Amino acid sequence: MFCNNGFGGSFGGPNFFMMVPMILILLMIVYFIHKAANSKNINSAPYDTSVSKAMTILNERFAKGEINQEEYIEKKEQLQN
Repeated sequence: MFCNNGFGGSFGGPNFFMMVPMILILLMIVYFIHKAANSKNINSAPYDTSVSKAMTILNERFAKGEINQEEYIEKKEQLQN
């Protein structure tokens, strides 16, 4: 009456062993989605880099005396907004 298929029945037989690869595939999908979502944050870096470069140029121009303090403060506020 009872079907003993050699797995002992404690884990649900072969169905349990079929679920293991599916769980691993699901975990891999979740990992790659998470990794792709975090890579989008890296794409925002060029904006920060361009602002940083602009501030460097502004600081150099002020240090060389090419612009006065009033122009420096005005341009610095524009870059920070």
